[in-house]
Amino acid sequence: MTQKTPRRPDNTRGRKRDTTRTDAILKAAASLLLEVGFDRFRIQDVATRAGSGTGAIYRRWPTKESLIIEAIRNMPVPEAPVTDDPVADLRAIVAPRCISSAEKPDLVPGLISAMRSDVGIEKVVKEGYSHEYMRNAIARIIGDDHPHLDLLSELTPAITLLRSSFTPESIDPQAMTDEIISLIQSVAKDTSS
Repeated sequence: MTQKTPRRPDNTRGRKRDTTRTDAILKAAASLLLEVGFDRFRIQDVATRAGSGTGAIYRRWPTKESLIIEAIRNMPVPEAPVTDDPVADLRAIVAPRCISSAEKPDLVPGLISAMRSDVGIEKVVKEGYSHEYMRNAIARIIGDDHPHLDLLSELTPAITLLRSSFTPESIDPQAMTDEIISLIQSVAKDTSS
């Protein structure tokens, strides 16, 4: 049984729905969610950021959770850079995660809490999550047939989650990025020896 995001139909009575306002609300909701996390996400803040009223939001999404679900669904899929320097490409993926972990340590734990409390949020996060771009970037360094490729692909974001959850005050984003890159490079060297 799939849960559908509750949304008011477009053909209801009253003024016609402005699609540009809908887009502005979704963009504001997504940026706010990434900025403050689920725990501090407020409809009033979305309305202010989108230049809209809360009524316009609640006419489209009857609950905060339904707005969050659609905002997550509409977030852009991250793309990994591909240049002639695979280590720099991996660094371009890892560094922003490390910076985000240092600056917003409550972001991911709050999302996990939201996923546990709302099936719709859990579903949309799982549908949208893919570590394939991380896997591909690491594979360019250690090889696509490396026996630990999948583990390293999962471990890389897990390190940032673990540190932001348990020792956020001691996170140095640059040092953490360097440690992760060094770990992956050492695995590559061990394989080539």
